[in-house]
Amino acid sequence: MFKEPEDFIVEELPLYDPSRTGTHTYFAIRKRNLSTIEAINRIARELQVHTRDIGYAGLKDKNAVTTQVLSVESVTPERVLRIEQPAIEVLWAERHTHKLRVGHLRGNRFKLTLRDPSHETLTQIKTVMDRLVTEGVPNRFGVQRFGNKNDSHLIGKALVKSDWEAVKSYILANDGVPEQKFERKPVETVVNAIPHRLRRLYLSAYQAHLFNRVLEARMPHLGTLLEGDIAVKHSNGAPFLVEQTTIEQPRADVFEISPSGPIFGYKMRMPSGDVRDLEISVLADEGVRLEEFRKVAGIRLSGTRRPLRMPIQLHEVSTVGNNFGVRLGFTLPAGGYATVVLEELLADIQTSE
Repeated sequence: MFKEPEDFIVEELPLYDPSRTGTHTYFAIRKRNLSTIEAINRIARELQVHTRDIGYAGLKDKNAVTTQVLSVESVTPERVLRIEQPAIEVLWAERHTHKLRVGHLRGNRFKLTLRDPSHETLTQIKTVMDRLVTEGVPNRFGVQRFGNKNDSHLIGKALVKSDWEAVKSYILANDGVPEQKFERKPVETVVNAIPHRLRRLYLSAYQAHLFNRVLEARMPHLGTLLEGDIAVKHSNGAPFLVEQTTIEQPRADVFEISPSGPIFGYKMRMPSGDVRDLEISVLADEGVRLEEFRKVAGIRLSGTRRPLRMPIQLHEVSTVGNNFGVRLGFTLPAGGYATVVLEELLADIQTSE
């Protein structure tokens, strides 16, 4: 579908501007055909800092041209501007008072070019996109959340279950580490060798997998509130218990609020009634208990709630050249996946054929 990285363009929308004072440097990069983690690794090596010293608000697609903001402490903006790395361009650098944290972004603006459309006519695409604007987009985690081999969530589950042998097997199989290196060492040594940031990614991938399972169980009525739901306000993310659907449903109908699903953790607010039973049944099917999320491999998983659907702001649906392709321009809130929008678009078109 996408022939060149330029067919998938992403611009991160920062939550705030740098203050121009402080010990941290915020800087924007434009990267091409490169994952966020690999970009951070390259930049850390050049600046001679640890990767954990570089902050980011969100992970961006690899096979794309993406713009995002990073931060680093105790490195001057002038030094950051001198970074020279293949596929990475530093756009600006300014001082700020604190490290950039995951989630510190308003959203992402996408510009996608669908090449050589066959049955996907402009009219069909416009109709589907207008429906998504009205009804919202399923807020599932995209496939890229689960790694190149689609197994990050399985490693996360092994960590949650303290199945160190499974984690060790993964490291030996995927990283090419000689088995003799660890054969006389406790398996916990192997787990501890996984960088903290990577461990957290595996765990969050498993949380994402569980959320997706709950979301699929609630399809296609993601805007319908049930008694016992934890609804989330789209304006500020505030959660609250739905006690009377007749009162709250009109707010969901105008996209002020939406039902939410679980990002499981020990501090996560649980729903009640049938909604709670559904979420607990998903854990039971996985053979996992909620208590196991309290502290995993040295990481505390507090948990949160995530809306089951997300709003989409549509900017453009147009043809490229002589019907050479279709260009889509839209904005999603933080944590939203453009690939999920495309999945919904193509599925709807195929159904209508």
